[in-house]
Amino acid sequence: MCALRRAIVRLSAAPPLRLGGMGASAVRSGRRRWPLLPISVWAMGCLWCRPGLLRGFTAPSAAGVGAAGWQDGDVGRRVRESRRIVVMVGAGMSVAAGIPDFRTPGTGLYDNLEKYNLPYPEAVFDLDFLRKDPAPFYMLCKELWPGQYRPTLAHYFIALLHQKGLLLRCYSQNIDSLETLAGLPKEALIAAHGNFDSATCMDTQEKVPPEEVREAVMVGAEACYALNRRYGGLVKPDIVFFGESLPDRFNELSLRDLQSCDLLVILGTSLKVYPFAGLVNLVKPGTPRLLLNREEVGEELGLMFGEPKSADVFVPGDCDAGVLELARLLGCEVELVDLHAKESRRLAEGDGATIAAGGA
Repeated sequence: MCALRRAIVRLSAAPPLRLGGMGASAVRSGRRRWPLLPISVWAMGCLWCRPGLLRGFTAPSAAGVGAAGWQDGDVGRRVRESRRIVVMVGAGMSVAAGIPDFRTPGTGLYDNLEKYNLPYPEAVFDLDFLRKDPAPFYMLCKELWPGQYRPTLAHYFIALLHQKGLLLRCYSQNIDSLETLAGLPKEALIAAHGNFDSATCMDTQEKVPPEEVREAVMVGAEACYALNRRYGGLVKPDIVFFGESLPDRFNELSLRDLQSCDLLVILGTSLKVYPFAGLVNLVKPGTPRLLLNREEVGEELGLMFGEPKSADVFVPGDCDAGVLELARLLGCEVELVDLHAKESRRLAEGDGATIAAGGA
């Protein structure tokens, strides 16, 4: 039975799918199309691994949308007692670092890609479009490459959970590597959509030093094309595009982690990209699920805010404010503020030393 569940989850974690924005276009992996099977298998996996979706979710206590006083009820007690926390992270957590999220109207990344002359916003992460015209992706890489932004309070909150032995794993959609810059060890992080820490030539599968890719990206498109010629094919950082499989560690650890966690914290995500979004349904029925987000999302996934027997809580607002409230509940608010201040000073001093050395 457990083997069947694991098989379903692995199938459901094949290529990332997006809802909307693509019209009739199917998600592709090379020339293969993935139209309906991954979604149907994902749905089967959700129902199999979280049977509460079928028989009616039951958990002891009421907690709802921004429910005042939820911290004093049964859910709050269970949060305070949690020792195996899984955190799901989306682009909203890095907004305070100056990195735009993807879908906020007017300011989101997808609303500000006109300068790249894309046929549709998501094309910047589409394999077919990348092969036709890699320049927009390389320009975007230049804007997002790690080292230009600093971790937020929410990033340090996750690192602090690890330091205190409370974090089971962090699953991140973000490609900015700010979790590791905040001090989270790589073994505690699943970069579900990849990041800039490694790079590969897509045609030869040869690994390319990320420093070489960064140097080319910072110079411009012509330097990137020269890098491609040197390695015999299209080079890109190991960021997961639509239609590509998620990292092996995601498939290997997600079911085990989510089934054994006693608290799921969801930070700054629209829960629109699968299979990542489906993680919310892998926890055991009754496990508290806290959404710290500007908007209420996930109801189509079975998150039930405001229901009298639900352990789901929506904490509205930005991620930094939300984690501060959660840290207060866990008794580590002062430690979090101190850690953030200390590490921010250290990084700023490092930047100053680099600038001074460069000007010497």
